[in-house]
Amino acid sequence: MKYKVGKPHYKLSFIYSFIIIFWAVFLIIYSPFSGMNICGFMLIFLIIFIFLPSMAFCNNIWEVDEHYLKYTFYDNVVEKSRAFFHSLFTRNIDYQMKIKLDKIMCIQVTYEAVPMLFYGTNGYNVIFKVLMKDGSSFSFQPIVTRKRKEVIDAIEFLKSKGIIFKDRYHILDQLDKKEPLAYYLEKIAGDRK
Repeated sequence: MKYKVGKPHYKLSFIYSFIIIFWAVFLIIYSPFSGMNICGFMLIFLIIFIFLPSMAFCNNIWEVDEHYLKYTFYDNVVEKSRAFFHSLFTRNIDYQMKIKLDKIMCIQVTYEAVPMLFYGTNGYNVIFKVLMKDGSSFSFQPIVTRKRKEVIDAIEFLKSKGIIFKDRYHILDQLDKKEPLAYYLEKIAGDRK
């Protein structure tokens, strides 16, 4: 059994890229200025090597199976481009972190405030802090957004494998509710002040 949360958005990124490439080719063919030809070629290059991979891998992706918890997050364009073309040709995602389930002591569920630059407020991300039996730890964002069922199923699978979730803010209880999780996290942050 395997549960995957998040996925590359190949179709959507190809559609957007095709529209912009069509516009760039239109610029190249119908522009009387030679400078626009260079601009069109640069636009096509940027779309293929920067925009397309960034659109496809804009989310965190994590997966849990019988033996491992795997997680990946591409935080720069070079990594996204490499991962995009690798997954496009091999149909596999290279996970940056791979942890054996029997090495996990527990997972703490918490949140962090993220400044929203243009609005002067904070947004909130859910964080899973994985504590290992050897004393090490790492954190990742489980991307609790629209497809909450994927996250709930993966969490239930982890619980069935004996992984303990420590959720002092009762964030996991809010996943079944229709209310946006950000409202609940904002309420918690307000109560803590």
